[in-house]
Amino acid sequence: MSKNADEKRVKILEAAKRRFAHYGMAKTTMAEIAKDLSFSKALLYYYFPDKNSLYSAVLEFVVEEFDKETRQHIMGLAQTEEAVLTLLSKRMDFIKRYYYIIEYTLLNRKEVSQDLEGVLINAFEMHRKMIGDLFRKGMESGELHHMDEEECSRLFLFATMGMRMMVMQDLRTNFIPSKDDFDYILAMQKKLAVIFINGLRK
Repeated sequence: MSKNADEKRVKILEAAKRRFAHYGMAKTTMAEIAKDLSFSKALLYYYFPDKNSLYSAVLEFVVEEFDKETRQHIMGLAQTEEAVLTLLSKRMDFIKRYYYIIEYTLLNRKEVSQDLEGVLINAFEMHRKMIGDLFRKGMESGELHHMDEEECSRLFLFATMGMRMMVMQDLRTNFIPSKDDFDYILAMQKKLAVIFINGLRK
């Protein structure tokens, strides 16, 4: 792909991200995204054949943005607990910023395309690896017991994600959680993280 074509693709992703984040996927049309960019619909469809493929690409774009914004910062923190708690806070801030993209749209989808499934699997693995790297760093510094960091990071991620999803299941699908709801979930996740990390300490 040429540099010019790549720049156009990024512009489309940025415009779609803004639309999806504000209105959600269901209330966003390809025509609106094209109009925002002063692009023809034909050009938009050249890069993305339908809205589902565009949504998958936007979700992947957002996941990569989170990784870039978060990894370097948390890996620079000395203590595992501080790093993990910071990661949880940043993750929640990101979910709030892109709620319609990360949570709301996914919760309302009855079917998941193969492309989207691949993005979700890669997003989970990226997040798991970030946590695993923190655990490995803690082992190397002597702060944590030796462990299988891949297994422990997977268990930790399932536990914190499960806690969030249990709260979300009690909400109507067309209801956006309040700030208090988000704060409650984050506080519970942080309590779990402290207990989890204390169990890994020497």
